Amino acid sequence: MASSIKWPNGYVIIFDCESDSGFSDVAGYTRDEKVSRFMQFTCICAAIVPSNVVVRNAITDDVLAQATRMTWWRDVAEEGGTPIDTLLDLFDGADVIVGYNCLAFDFPLIRRFYRPISKLNATQRYIEHRSKTLDIMARVRDVSGTYYKLDKLLMDNGLPTKCGDGQKAVQMWASNEREELERYCATDVDLTAKLSLFENININGPQKLCIPHHVHGLRSAIASKRTSGSQKRLRNPDTEEDGEFVLL
Repeated sequence: MASSIKWPNGYVIIFDCESDSGFSDVAGYTRDEKVSRFMQFTCICAAIVPSNVVVRNAITDDVLAQATRMTWWRDVAEEGGTPIDTLLDLFDGADVIVGYNCLAFDFPLIRRFYRPISKLNATQRYIEHRSKTLDIMARVRDVSGTYYKLDKLLMDNGLPTKCGDGQKAVQMWASNEREELERYCATDVDLTAKLSLFENININGPQKLCIPHHVHGLRSAIASKRTSGSQKRLRNPDTEEDGEFVLL
């Protein structure tokens, strides 16, 4: 169980969701409606890595070797809970959440499972998770102005490409090929993690692009999180307000 695993110095979580249908399988609705209303997740895989390991290791394989790997299934849940309660608990405590096109796909796909926690209602919890997410696809798209599939970035940067597409994952679920589906999903997680650790992402085409680490990179995201946290800790909770100024 996730609750029995401790990361005292913080951790990051890289995740990927598979769905039970493709966009072409649901006609007559917008893309967003298809994801949030009609499609459901089947398998979710994640790699949880101590933040300090990411920061101090330049070798990607060393980082991934220290990952804790977990899988969630849509039809497996503890009594009284949802299938992904432990995943959302991990999101609560993560320094950074990493995915590829996860803001537009994975998060909307699992939003129906969000519940209130502590002083946060379900919507606030969902937004807090999204607000600390590094979506590599979105970052590269914002810089380049182009939507790139994961395989394109993998190929251009010397990494192995995926072993299939989303439709293949749909067929695996329908055929109850769970080991193969889990392996497919976990591979996507590893490939996304490797991209996030690259110093630069190169894109080949009519115009060659080089996306620097601070745009898409996990180490930069962790550093930003820690800097933000330090600034909050330096503030005196007993500040005295004087007009528009705050006296520290």
